[in-house]
Amino acid sequence: MTQTKLLATALPTSCSNCPQFNDYQDSRSRGWCSLFNHVSFKHHPFTRDCQLNLPDEEDILRSEHEVGSLVKLIDSAKDHSQWSTFIVVGKRYNSNRYKTTETYLSETDWEFLLATIEQAQVSQIWVAEDEICHYSQSHIINPIGEF
Repeated sequence: MTQTKLLATALPTSCSNCPQFNDYQDSRSRGWCSLFNHVSFKHHPFTRDCQLNLPDEEDILRSEHEVGSLVKLIDSAKDHSQWSTFIVVGKRYNSNRYKTTETYLSETDWEFLLATIEQAQVSQIWVAEDEICHYSQSHIINPIGEF
């Protein structure tokens, strides 16, 4: 017996109610389709191509590290065996990353609140996703480079 899972949210019916459509609010009902990177109109139907290319919210909001994960803070001046070990106690999604080209190229999707294992309630810091690595994988990271 197979089970089907119903979607929690209904799919859009036209560009006007699609989350990838940015309305110009002009007299011709035009807007920008972020999904296909071109001008579109409010009345255009939501097609099968739109459905197949629409990013899955679960994939966008999935992070590599979860609360409770052991991580090491990457320090390019030290060997990986000397990096400090932390535990992830919080995380937040950077919703501004995809707003402009500059933020997309320079910022990460996630920021993590790290605490030392010994004093979890006392010393906590926020760091970007690219400044930490999994505790068990720190030996494969070479911050200085091969060449």
